[in-house]
Amino acid sequence: MASVLLLAAAGAAGAALLALRLWVVLRSRAPGPRQSLSLLVVAGSGGHTTEILRLLEKLSNAYSPRHYIIADTDEMSAHKINSFELDRADRDPNTMFPEYYIHRIPRSREVRQSWLSTVVTTLYSMWLSFPLTHRVKPDLAHTRGPGNLLPQQRMPGLWPSSALSAALGRKKDYN
Repeated sequence: MASVLLLAAAGAAGAALLALRLWVVLRSRAPGPRQSLSLLVVAGSGGHTTEILRLLEKLSNAYSPRHYIIADTDEMSAHKINSFELDRADRDPNTMFPEYYIHRIPRSREVRQSWLSTVVTTLYSMWLSFPLTHRVKPDLAHTRGPGNLLPQQRMPGLWPSSALSAALGRKKDYN
């Protein structure tokens, strides 16, 4: 009986998020010219963070601010990100203070966690992820890693992106 209630709650939450997504995406926004694009980076743990930072090495400062999302228990990734950003600022003389932020959310699933309890922890992680992602409103999201931050990986679809705006006939000017 409890598993049926959990599945019903997950279905209701999914339907509510879908309705919210449609509302946010379909309401009109007037885009304007911008100097930079905000970037949301969902880092996994360990080697996944190293992989994503390697991909970000070649990005220009036009991708700013950079918002990194990591698991609340992942100290190694926080250290790698801080080192990466400081090294990046040292290499670029135009960057006095790099604009980046590290945000922490709970993991949606721990290693060896039962699949049934994963439903609850994933819903909890989504509950905390939505306000963060809505506040950041990135133009681009990049992720690498297993599903430990799955809810955050799905949140970027909850607002109009530049690709969606182009598909809807809205023009954005990125200089």
